[in-house]
Amino acid sequence: MQNDNHKNLSKNNSFYQLIDSGDRLKLEQIGPYKIIRPASEACYPKSLPNLWEKGIDATYVRSDEGGGHWEYNNLVPQQFSVSMGNFKMYAKLTGFGHIGFFPEHYPLWNLLLNLKVEEPGNINVLNLFAYTGLSTVACVKKGFSVCHVDSSKGMIELAKRNLSLNNLSENSVRWMVEDVRKFVGREIKRGKVYNGFILDPPAFGRGPKNEVWKLEQHISNLLEDIMELCGGAPSFVFLTCYSSDFTSLILERILRTHIKTGGIFLSGELAIKEASGHLFASGGSCSIYLQKELCPSNFSLFPRY
Repeated sequence: MQNDNHKNLSKNNSFYQLIDSGDRLKLEQIGPYKIIRPASEACYPKSLPNLWEKGIDATYVRSDEGGGHWEYNNLVPQQFSVSMGNFKMYAKLTGFGHIGFFPEHYPLWNLLLNLKVEEPGNINVLNLFAYTGLSTVACVKKGFSVCHVDSSKGMIELAKRNLSLNNLSENSVRWMVEDVRKFVGREIKRGKVYNGFILDPPAFGRGPKNEVWKLEQHISNLLEDIMELCGGAPSFVFLTCYSSDFTSLILERILRTHIKTGGIFLSGELAIKEASGHLFASGGSCSIYLQKELCPSNFSLFPRY
């Protein structure tokens, strides 16, 4: 029997919504545009197959040699704005098949906004591998001081636009186009102090000067350096990752190894609820450390059926 939750499809053409997944694909509504992207995790039948039949604006097709390309049925702008809850962001269909933001991170942005912080101006956040900056947007909304670090100048420019789109000043953030490991090392030498950290490292990446990042080789040393920046006592650490080799329990083990102060660890799978009513597993994992006094009560971080 067909699931009736699809009746809740958003009528507002400025919002993001995951409609359905299945047959190794996912169907998304991004503002007024309906797109299909590969999703290897979706190894099950589609729940709402009739919604896939027409009105598709773009489909991302993977190449056998790696990478892929977009096939367009209709004109889609290079960038356009969408919303998720109280957050606004620019969507961008990239050559890697990304859309400019990760919708499954929405609960993390909300958690940042709901942290019980009496004096937010005293929280200095280091956002590493920061991409297009929705976590930065959340931190600035909360009143934190933020240093946003990414190796791509283009992504940082989009992050600045995302701040402006949310009526926040880009001048409230310290922007760094840097290799993360080199930058953190220099901050230690400068005697800089941070107490909040957000990390979304790739499995493999390169810095602006072709510096190599390998998650399994470098994450532990990076956490060691981060502990130096906070005297071993962070207020919070958000660690997310999309490598299948790094589950939420492994990420939590990494944090517990380096964080010796008492606190709360929240770990789980990054997921997003579909209009079909099902939960879509994004392939990402998350582990968060919070000082106990910062943890909001009755806050649901990981979506459940």
